[in-house]
Amino acid sequence: MELISVELWLEIFDYLDVNSLWYSFRGLNRCIDEMLDQAQLHINLDKKGKYDYFMKNILPSIDIRRVRSLKLRKQNKIKHFFSITPLNSFVQLRLLSLEYMYSSKDHLFTFWNQLSSLKHLRSLKVIFGSKFRPNNNLDEKQFLIRAIFNHDFCPLLTRFIIKNYSDNKLNTDIPIPSLVQTTKPTNIEHLSIDRLTIVDLMKLLPALQHVKSFCVEDELSHNYEFFTQPIVPVAIPMLSECKTFDLSVSADIVFEHLRYLLKHTPNLKKLIIYNEWHLLDVEKWEWLLSGRCPRLIEFELSCNGDDCDRDYEKAGRVFEKACDTITFWKIRNALVMIESFAKDDFYYTTVEFHIGKTVEEQLRLEFPHRMDTAYDFE
Repeated sequence: MELISVELWLEIFDYLDVNSLWYSFRGLNRCIDEMLDQAQLHINLDKKGKYDYFMKNILPSIDIRRVRSLKLRKQNKIKHFFSITPLNSFVQLRLLSLEYMYSSKDHLFTFWNQLSSLKHLRSLKVIFGSKFRPNNNLDEKQFLIRAIFNHDFCPLLTRFIIKNYSDNKLNTDIPIPSLVQTTKPTNIEHLSIDRLTIVDLMKLLPALQHVKSFCVEDELSHNYEFFTQPIVPVAIPMLSECKTFDLSVSADIVFEHLRYLLKHTPNLKKLIIYNEWHLLDVEKWEWLLSGRCPRLIEFELSCNGDDCDRDYEKAGRVFEKACDTITFWKIRNALVMIESFAKDDFYYTTVEFHIGKTVEEQLRLEFPHRMDTAYDFE
């Protein structure tokens, strides 16, 4: 083992979290201990049984400046951990993941302001609350988003995931209130936000010019400002690098909203839409995808509706027939699946296609202008 080069040892150590390193290698001999003292460290304490061992046996002996990733889960452990080691001491941190946090009711945002010291951070994941214990305070979530998009916190950030489990009955104003207009691009390539309005998304667009994948996990909702204000024509797409759009949309989102958003994503390759059945319209989807998504190779539309709704049932049958008979859907091997689950009064209709290499090449031959340019059918 000692004949292996130091560089190779350090590369091996980089695949292991710090608990695994100490369990497996610490104390074997002086040579390996010296290499451990040089290694980059990854702290992963989101599994049961790791926290107490780390705090007692590892934390006192390590140099915090060598920590590159930190994952913590549950409010009491997060609070205890940072009471001993402040967040701003992790100056070389690349990844930070904090799950099941709750509002500290600190209106000065003392803890979150320490993010401004993490100049090398590349990935940030923050989950407020849990499915079993909601968190209805949005102040910290709003502060975080403004800090990243408006105040230049974590300037090298490429991955940002933020979610707030809330009780819909107690808090109907779930989307982020008063999101500030962004003015310059960030380095973010992968963005996931739980809830957002169309207008708030429009405010974020200037900051998302490098985004490759974008997800609204719980709900993208309509905001009446979208229609009451003049809609600025899309001269330059703001999401031209975006390859994946994954959106769960509310019942008040219509095709006009989607049409506007897809104007910003001319190079989209994967589109996933979750919604109620009002978007289960085969003709509009054919028009929208052929005109706005010339490079799309993967599509998934998931709808749900009451099993007694005849209009919903009819829309599903029409879509299924179109996939078997209309060239646009046939050439993409589109498939319609209808499922129902026990003790559930809803049917779930899924339309999807995934274009393989052969089909993509065929499309390029038959429709070269659509595959190479964002052709507008209007």
